[in-house]
Amino acid sequence: MKNNKEKYLPLFISGGLLIGIVIGTAISMIRGEMGIWLSLGVGGGMAFGAISFLIFQKK
Repeated sequence: MKNNKEKYLPLFISGGLLIGIVIGTAISMIRGEMGIWLSLGVGGGMAFGAISFLIFQKK
């Protein structure tokens, strides 16, 4: 049986992914380099979601 907090991990990663897509798209429109900034935004957003889940789990 999963821990009660573990069921929130996909929500945090999905939220970070959405934030990363938005930020990556905005930066790529400003800078004009779509591929690199969108990829960095998605990867960074997923990492942000996972790290924020770990911080949330300690509380």
